[in-house]
Amino acid sequence: MTYGGNQAGQTYKEQQILSASPAERIVLLYNGAIKFLLLCKASIAESNVQERYNNNKRAIEIINYLQSTLDMEKGGEIASNLYRIYSYMLRRLVDVDMRNDVDAIEDVVAKLKELNTSWVKIASGEAGNGPNKTNKTSLESEGNAPQSNKSFNSTA
Repeated sequence: MTYGGNQAGQTYKEQQILSASPAERIVLLYNGAIKFLLLCKASIAESNVQERYNNNKRAIEIINYLQSTLDMEKGGEIASNLYRIYSYMLRRLVDVDMRNDVDAIEDVVAKLKELNTSWVKIASGEAGNGPNKTNKTSLESEGNAPQSNKSFNSTA
């Protein structure tokens, strides 16, 4: 009996998500959005409209999820700034579907990478005073990391 590699990969990915801290989940989401946008860019180069649409849609879903999990009350100015950045990204991604705009993809990917760098530092405990597993980072304690275990399908 052979065990399907795709099923094994999906199981691993689910375990990775379930065992991740809130900051690590954000890093995984950013990585997923970046991956889908790079696939979207490749689809444009290949003139594959359906794949461009599918990958852009998945990136949009991730950014919408990130935006919807912001706690505007607890997050204050940081949450407001992230909300504006995510709104900008979503507007730019409409250009991808409307005009096959590779510049829009590159713009959003650059912003996601910049944000991702900060969240990687937070997740690894390098930000601020070096928080550890028992201390929440300032962004997490302000309600800017996803706290729910809502299922999000970001299948690779």
